[in-house]
Amino acid sequence: MTFKRNENENEEQFIWRIGQAKENGLIDADWDEIGEIINKEFRSDESEYRTSSAYRKLFQYAKKMYEAGCFNNLDESEYIKELREAKHEVRKEKQKLFDERVALNKSLRESARAEEDYAILTKLIQQNGRTTLPEVEHWITKSDNDLVIILSDMHLGSTSDNYFGVYDSDIAKNRLDQYATEIMSIQLKHESENAYIFLLGDMISGNIHYGTQLENRENVIEQIQKCGELISAFVYKLSKYFNNVYVNSVSGNHSRLARKDQVLRNERLDDLIPWYMKAKLSHLSNVEFVDDGNIDPTIGWCDIRGKNYLLVHGDYDSYSESGVSKLVMMLGFKPEAIFFGHLHHCSYDEIAGVKLVRSGCFSGTSDDFTISRRINGKPSQMVCVVGDNGIKACYPITLQ
Repeated sequence: MTFKRNENENEEQFIWRIGQAKENGLIDADWDEIGEIINKEFRSDESEYRTSSAYRKLFQYAKKMYEAGCFNNLDESEYIKELREAKHEVRKEKQKLFDERVALNKSLRESARAEEDYAILTKLIQQNGRTTLPEVEHWITKSDNDLVIILSDMHLGSTSDNYFGVYDSDIAKNRLDQYATEIMSIQLKHESENAYIFLLGDMISGNIHYGTQLENRENVIEQIQKCGELISAFVYKLSKYFNNVYVNSVSGNHSRLARKDQVLRNERLDDLIPWYMKAKLSHLSNVEFVDDGNIDPTIGWCDIRGKNYLLVHGDYDSYSESGVSKLVMMLGFKPEAIFFGHLHHCSYDEIAGVKLVRSGCFSGTSDDFTISRRINGKPSQMVCVVGDNGIKACYPITLQ
């Protein structure tokens, strides 16, 4: 919108055009500024200048006549048509702004409700934890070692019964109880002070393969809830026998939301299990979650007695010299050891001074996926004794 006088435009036409532009929000000027412009365009002698209120009253009078229909029989000039079109555009922009405001308010309401639901759910889980898992006193003396307790490839929700084995959620619970008993025996033998529990992924069966979906007894929501409950009870039981229990976790491939090439690497349902456990165990003074220092959801980091340890599931990092080299070069530091899951059987190795520890799985060779790929192994998990100088001993625990 220009303030310049158009060719063959008289004073009344100019006042009408500028006044309409001001009313429609096309110009940002008050009538004092408009009055100065009109005076300069149409009056050469300052003594003939009119006040801004005079021009404003002329416009207001013309507007009343126009709105009363007095000019309906007159031919409209191009600038009036232009102003009408501009007025329509202003109305459209106002409507767009109104729609955007409505959409934003709806989004804010939904977000507020979601946060409220989240807070209510967290509070309910916390209250349930205080009731069902009451804190007890524990008296453990200081010692020169801690235990690293690996939980990997639980595949909770998967159900199978064949030549190679039987597995379901009830068996998983029984094996967790057996595992806890074996851990307490190792703790008693070494007089270990603290426990580091590493959840290395594939804690639930998920839905990534069609065959896996057919074998699942529980849906994914039930898998997450049941897994959170079982592992919380497992941690609670161990908290009675150690000074402190530290929990860390990384995600596995079974908890992807879709196929590998269709999701981001950090979109894994495994992440909901530690969240559930944090709420459930929040009242226990000697249980701490130490995942804040993790590098990303697929690479965990933990300091144990002054040395660096890495946690990975194993779907992105191969249990080999090349896999270790890529990971170490990418991170820029050399860890004392790397803990793996994924391949369903326990193993220990050392490459260029970096120790590699791999845990087993809870289901063993029983599901369709492992049988079809000839991945053989008994149900097992790994426990390591860690001292000031690193890993002192490894205990592969075979589960019944």
